Amino acid sequence: MNKLFNLDNPFWNSMDRVFDLFIANVLWLVCCLPVFTIGPSTAAFFYVLINMARGEDGIVSRDFFRSFRQNFRQGAGFGLLMTATGAFLAIDINMCYHSGTGIYTFFMVFFAVLFLLWASVALYSFALLAKFEKKNMEILVWAFLLAMGHPAQTILMLFVTAVGLWACHLLPGLVLIVFGLVGRFHSVLLASILKPHLPETDRDEDELRPLSFITEPENEDKT
Repeated sequence: MNKLFNLDNPFWNSMDRVFDLFIANVLWLVCCLPVFTIGPSTAAFFYVLINMARGEDGIVSRDFFRSFRQNFRQGAGFGLLMTATGAFLAIDINMCYHSGTGIYTFFMVFFAVLFLLWASVALYSFALLAKFEKKNMEILVWAFLLAMGHPAQTILMLFVTAVGLWACHLLPGLVLIVFGLVGRFHSVLLASILKPHLPETDRDEDELRPLSFITEPENEDKT
């Protein structure tokens, strides 16, 4: 019985982690509601989850709103740009699908490929926005290079995202936890991919390796 109620028990540690994912999930959903805050909210979501994946556990709500405030100005515009692009492609796919065959089938496939490319870039871009101080174009270029340079991880993340959305379609109540679980899976892969550019967990949090192939060394990065 003592082991069962011991807070260091693996079961309670797992429940504590699930609760943290639930909190991050709910904060992300609520902060996305105004729509124009999708960018900073998603960046804050990945900031918290990547820290968790790297063993840098903290207070979820505090870390979330810290990143949300830090990325609000840039994230708002960036998020609207990404959201509008994704919505435009999704609408085009739907219109072509319901327009019949022939040339419409060609354009449906064309827009579907563009949508997958957009989704691949989006998977990386908000994590980069959360962790590094880069301009929007730099983030997009770097996200594209990462997506193309790690095809297996990118395809796996796209698949897991699709499964999560499908689960929410079947059981809408899962929306309160599914994105946290999906984001947790993504953050493990993202933390591994970004490891060469992130500081060791026991180093000063202001130290990051400069990305000389994108920006000048004197630019400071986030943690």
